[in-house]
Amino acid sequence: MKNLLFFLAVISMALAGCQTSAPSSKDLENQQAIIKGDIDTDICQAITADFVYSATGKPVVKVEPDWILPGQACRYYFTYDPNFNSKYEDPKLRAGGQLIFMMVENLSVENQKKGLEILDSSYKSESRIKMENMVTYRENGTLRDIRLIINPNRYVRIDTNLAGQGISDEELIQFAIKVAEKIQGKLSFEIKKNPVEIEEPAVAKPTEPQQQVVEDFWNNLAGKNIEAALKMMDANEGTKQAWGVNFNNLESLSVKKIEPTFQEEWTSTRQSFKVTLEVKIKPAGEEMGWQQGQNYRWISLQKNGEVWQIHELAGNP
Repeated sequence: MKNLLFFLAVISMALAGCQTSAPSSKDLENQQAIIKGDIDTDICQAITADFVYSATGKPVVKVEPDWILPGQACRYYFTYDPNFNSKYEDPKLRAGGQLIFMMVENLSVENQKKGLEILDSSYKSESRIKMENMVTYRENGTLRDIRLIINPNRYVRIDTNLAGQGISDEELIQFAIKVAEKIQGKLSFEIKKNPVEIEEPAVAKPTEPQQQVVEDFWNNLAGKNIEAALKMMDANEGTKQAWGVNFNNLESLSVKKIEPTFQEEWTSTRQSFKVTLEVKIKPAGEEMGWQQGQNYRWISLQKNGEVWQIHELAGNP
């Protein structure tokens, strides 16, 4: 039972990122200790103008998805001028103002650290932020950005512009503290209405549930096509190898039911389902979270680009 509980705890987070090699048991124990929730990749929908105003005390006059990566990055303007950068002719580059920029990135944290070292930049952990984090600094000692680390391959990056003229380094750290609370679901402050009436980005709900993706995934496993199932996962090669070992302990599998779950939390890039399975397993399967007969699995789908992938797979909600 101890092995089973450990396995289920580890598996629930195994698909969250892209490591270069399979994690050790010690790595997984450490990850379990530091991972505190997640946030929707569509950051404009996850973090509202009301939240930013409440967290900073500064009225937000415009919320704008990044025009390069609109599904991952967002700008929250405290001042806005369509001719802010007058040297540019392109309206997208010309407009601007004092802002906070936020972006969800699914990149290796360790690789980011190595890149900063190459750039002669430094980083440290800020103890006041109650989750794993990196506060990075430029060569001249000024704050570059703050990264709230959700798992070794996923983090929220926060930065600002006009340093020293608008949002100070300390204000940005205080804002990051509150975003960390949001990620962990433990807000210490009241969300108030942003005093400026603005047109925020509309919530783009998917037109229909992506249940076929879930069905195809399990049908691949039922047909012993493990490689095809692994290709559907939002995971690195090391994690996929670990799942391959797990799935090889299934002698037979049939899908009895697939049902949407937590639909009130669905977004344009995230959906979740509960799957009822009937399985026959090899003896080692019991050590990997399976049991003979009926099993339940909860699946989270993530839309990456135009493709829906299996993002999380767990034995409980």
